[in-house]
Amino acid sequence: MLLALNLVIGLGHFLVLFNTGAYLPMIPRVAGSLGVNPAYVDWTQANFFLTMALAFPTAAWFLNRWGEMRSLLGAFLAFALASAVCGVSHDYGWFLASRMVQGYAGGITIPISLGVLLRHYTPPHRNMGLTLWGMAAITPFTLGPVLGGWITDTWGWRWLFYLNVPIALAVALIIAIILAGREMEHRHPGLDWVGLLLLLIGVGAFQSALNLGEIDDWLRSTTIIGLLLTGAAALIYFAVWEWNSAHPLLELRFLRRRNFLVGGLGLFLTALCFQGAMALYIVQFQLMLGYSAWLAGLLLLPLALFSKLTSMLTHRYIHRLDARLVGFIALTGFSIGSFWVSSYNRPASLDELLWPQAMASLFLGALFPPFAAIALSGLRGTAEMRGGAFLNLLRVSGQAMGIPIVGALWDRRRILHRHFLREGNAMTREQLGSAQHILQRQGIAPEATHHLIINRIDHQAALLAFNEIFHFAGWAFLLLGVVLLLAKRVTFAEPDAGTRLAMEEMVEP
Repeated sequence: MLLALNLVIGLGHFLVLFNTGAYLPMIPRVAGSLGVNPAYVDWTQANFFLTMALAFPTAAWFLNRWGEMRSLLGAFLAFALASAVCGVSHDYGWFLASRMVQGYAGGITIPISLGVLLRHYTPPHRNMGLTLWGMAAITPFTLGPVLGGWITDTWGWRWLFYLNVPIALAVALIIAIILAGREMEHRHPGLDWVGLLLLLIGVGAFQSALNLGEIDDWLRSTTIIGLLLTGAAALIYFAVWEWNSAHPLLELRFLRRRNFLVGGLGLFLTALCFQGAMALYIVQFQLMLGYSAWLAGLLLLPLALFSKLTSMLTHRYIHRLDARLVGFIALTGFSIGSFWVSSYNRPASLDELLWPQAMASLFLGALFPPFAAIALSGLRGTAEMRGGAFLNLLRVSGQAMGIPIVGALWDRRRILHRHFLREGNAMTREQLGSAQHILQRQGIAPEATHHLIINRIDHQAALLAFNEIFHFAGWAFLLLGVVLLLAKRVTFAEPDAGTRLAMEEMVEP
């Protein structure tokens, strides 16, 4: 029973996280199937992360109100139902709503499944469970895209959701059988409903404004201005309410601690840059440069080479090292990798992009644990759990907001470069005229010649914008590494090494 519970908890954790990374290469195909612009399908990924973020501060209420077995059973059943609707849906509205339900249900399972492992087993057995549970960390950034691309090209994108259904149902059934009669005493705590509503309005309005920005031209749209003002007002009211609440939804007082502020802000911005760049990588290489979903997923496969090994080593030795220095080295390595990628200049070269990813895998496993260690410095017990929930909200919110922010920035730079390449100056126009004349002399019709030149210009503009995004990301990672050095030296107050490891792994993507 011990082994069965460990395996099923690990499988459930893997399933939830796998759906974050495997879905990325499917976005262009989903857009074609649903008949919408790919920008709208980006919302299905961004809002998936947003609802997952909102699940973390509410998971404790479900756990205390309904217990481990019923909470996990309900969450995995909801995940299976939402996946089934996604798999059969041909309507964009239903698909978007189902992805949001899927994200929230999946987010509920993560802290509760961790709590099951921490509560039911003594330390010798707990380590095995935490190892299986932690194996899913980093999976969405490494194996998820390539497997998702293979599923898309081989079976079709809907099979991701078809496969979710039996696995989620099996996980729910086995958990219900094993945990039946082993529940802890149920409590009936209150939930900060006012705080939850304000948080939902605030982050929902901001996320909607970011999603609409690329389509409605940002501050020229009264709708976006209204959403931004609504979100700002709701979050300000939320901060005041939570600060003075006896039982807050989020413990905002942690922000008075320098380490929590530095770690939390760094985690949010790192997740924003990383997730946004990865989404740009996977989606736009299919749309603009003609990569298949499988090849687009292969671009990130080298990240799996050393990432899990460095993650294990980081978790094992971070209490003996200076977490600030570990984080600075990891962010510097990612900065170098980003600058390397920004030199890309060949429209169909796969091998040129694999080497910087292989180098980045050396630092990926050490990228997020230092933020968790710094932010949770000096916390233990219940305070550590509440701090972990807060950090998860920040990290997953960063992932949600990074997709539209980086995508919109790339699109703006692409349009600028395309305009310059087409009409920038007399020399550019003269070169385009010469190219058109040469193609026509080779017997190509004028319309086809024009199409070939415009297509080549669009490819070059996309590459220039792509390079700029990763150049910006390189500077952002380097700056975040410097900011990390402003934290105080980490104090590991949690005496149980297994619990401390579990909290750090829960904050990882």
